[in-house]
Amino acid sequence: MKNVVLITRDECTYCDNAKALLKMNNIKFTEYHMGLDYTREEVLEKYPTQKTLPIVLINDELIGGYTELFDRLRGKDEI
Repeated sequence: MKNVVLITRDECTYCDNAKALLKMNNIKFTEYHMGLDYTREEVLEKYPTQKTLPIVLINDELIGGYTELFDRLRGKDEI
């Protein structure tokens, strides 16, 4: 089973959509909140190429954000 992690923030439509998409596909995930679990600076330092939220990680590999997650699930790639 793959380890799926989301880094999100409150009042983020794409974050909410990513969580809903994972739930619809019965994919368990761990959620961390920017501002509670990580500071903005920690997130930017760890993932400098990712400029938007959510940040989606699968087995500690950055896959991108909501769009990349949606594309993977639409293509029926294994998560």
